Amino acid sequence: MKKLILIFVIGAFLNGCATYEIKSTRLDSSQPLAQNHGVVALQVINNTGRLAPLHAGWTEVIAVRMDNHEQIKQAAIEEAKAKAAAKNKAFNEDEVEWDPEAYTFSPNSQGVVDSQLFAGSMPEGQYIIASLYSFYSDGNMSSWLTMPVYASAGTFNVKAGEFTNLGSLVFQPLLNIKETSFWSNRSSSKAYVTRISEAENLQDFIIEHFPNLASSVNFNQSLGWEDDKFVQFRDKLSSLSRNNAYGSQALILEDHKQRAVAAKFGQLHVVNQDNSWSQIDLPTNGQLTSVLELDGKILVGSERGQVFVSDSLQGSWTATQPVSAAESIIWFGKAKEALFAVTASAKNHYFYSINKDDLSWQRIGDFERKNPNDFWVQNGGLFPILSADGQLRVLNDNKLHDFDVESNQWSSVKSSPMVQVSQLENGVLVGLEVSQWDGIGDQAVSFDYGQSWISLNRSLKTFGDNTTDRSLPIVLEDKTLITLGRADKTVKQLQIISTTANSEDVSRKDWTMRGTAKPDCEIALPKLTNGQRIYFLCDQGQIVSTDDFGQTWSSDVKMDIAAMQAEYESLLSAVAEEEKQEKEAEKQKQAAEQQSADSE
Repeated sequence: MKKLILIFVIGAFLNGCATYEIKSTRLDSSQPLAQNHGVVALQVINNTGRLAPLHAGWTEVIAVRMDNHEQIKQAAIEEAKAKAAAKNKAFNEDEVEWDPEAYTFSPNSQGVVDSQLFAGSMPEGQYIIASLYSFYSDGNMSSWLTMPVYASAGTFNVKAGEFTNLGSLVFQPLLNIKETSFWSNRSSSKAYVTRISEAENLQDFIIEHFPNLASSVNFNQSLGWEDDKFVQFRDKLSSLSRNNAYGSQALILEDHKQRAVAAKFGQLHVVNQDNSWSQIDLPTNGQLTSVLELDGKILVGSERGQVFVSDSLQGSWTATQPVSAAESIIWFGKAKEALFAVTASAKNHYFYSINKDDLSWQRIGDFERKNPNDFWVQNGGLFPILSADGQLRVLNDNKLHDFDVESNQWSSVKSSPMVQVSQLENGVLVGLEVSQWDGIGDQAVSFDYGQSWISLNRSLKTFGDNTTDRSLPIVLEDKTLITLGRADKTVKQLQIISTTANSEDVSRKDWTMRGTAKPDCEIALPKLTNGQRIYFLCDQGQIVSTDDFGQTWSSDVKMDIAAMQAEYESLLSAVAEEEKQEKEAEKQKQAAEQQSADSE
């Protein structure tokens, strides 16, 4: 039977609730590679925000071996035949059930922000990625998601003692993933998964995390995806996903008087001084996170300890790695007397000072990362900021820490824990308070660099407004506060509301209704605010703006979902046609064999 037909046959085993064994590919950092095994690594990029409220990302990648199906099938037939004979029962080999050889990869959280890295070892053979899988359980409830892959990514080989670098896979939603019906929708128009044609170097990551493999695995020349008839379709889908990269992290380039949104696939959406937009493509598939301007150079932080350096946004970019690949760069700060950077590993945040002359990094402190939900207690996050006198300040859960450059010492006072914090160009902080009920509390603003916070109470639905609950407020230059809310809980359409109140707390009565919010565009991007123009992120990654409080809207960053949908349908049609031809060829072959047998 042809390879392509087999890809669709195994779908019957993996789309339901599998009861057969799925073998682990776990690499042991203290053990050499198992005999006859090779190492496989891949990166999964979800070109969206969270997969679902309970699912930040995938918990498994499931691969299926393709080159031993006939062997497994025949073994199952022989076993079933022997059992039938022993019981003197009729035997029909077409009714024998058999399971493919399946393997599961678990994600490695070291050095990544939104991307997910999967690595493991498997026996020599030919494989496909069958599906992406996510499971959640807190003891009270369970939830799971699955996304088939199969031919949309293709096949790859594993060889003993060799490294297979699959680079990046993209999970690309084609419908609004924040709709509750998304994951119950079984249509092929829901989403696709395909491989990214631009290579991503994962060798260094594997060697750093599993140094014992260096002596037993050949990393000098890696294997990859096999070529087939569908490469051109995947390349187009890859290009479309990269060009339509989802970004939610707003940045400020003060020297260039520009603003930007750091996105996935190494993409930077830049707002120019005239409010036009341009897109910068950096040589990575990782999530961009931060930016620093220094003496005519621009530094952009990313995952796996990478920093990209260029003389200009439109210039060529050089990749550097000043810290371990187990750390992701999450923040740059240009203080009065020094340059700072913050990184995140799986368990800690690390703080560095950067030498202006040679760009060398020196660690000046670290803070343990707290679990946001620590059983009975909801904890706040860690947020680096700059104080009024241009010094490094850190809000870490319920403590506000200040770093003294001269003494190289930290001091701290009590503060209010926050779920999210962003510092605007004028130093004002906007945030989301921690709630001990569901984790997300009221919006808040601080005009004194985090020493005190003003809570912003507003009218929303009784059980919240989903996306809007997680949105930061906007602050105009005259300290007018802007956010989304409702005149009352029964109003269907969200409104843009404003207030000039700056007392200890802002009540629901302090707001003025200004205009209508754009549907499905409920995440404010306060760092992008320019004069009266305010920006919002939409569910599928579009960015829109208004300078008249929602009376009119401008579509600034568009997502070409229609082009991605059309190209994916072309891939599905090509795969279906190939399957049809292979089935016809198989049918003709069987007919010829039967005719030959009859003539004998």
